[in-house]
Amino acid sequence: MSLSALRSFAASVSADGQLRDKLHAATRVDDVVSIAAAHGHSLDKTVLLREQGKALASAQDHQLAPINSWGDALLHAFGSSEEQVDKA
Repeated sequence: MSLSALRSFAASVSADGQLRDKLHAATRVDDVVSIAAAHGHSLDKTVLLREQGKALASAQDHQLAPINSWGDALLHAFGSSEEQVDKA
């Protein structure tokens, strides 16, 4: 799994409201990996955690405040935050 795989999954989530809802409900990183697998994306938990941490490390506090689940963090970190989805 690579960063491009994470971005590909995040793009799929942006385009699919039901998938986005499932991801918002993800409370564990394992949930995110399972949801991705169910939709044809192979994500590795350790790479996901590492890349997500890198992406979130540069975020401002006000950008992190609305993150309430692993799914929210993934969407924010890989270019598919709720704000970006709403603008589309």
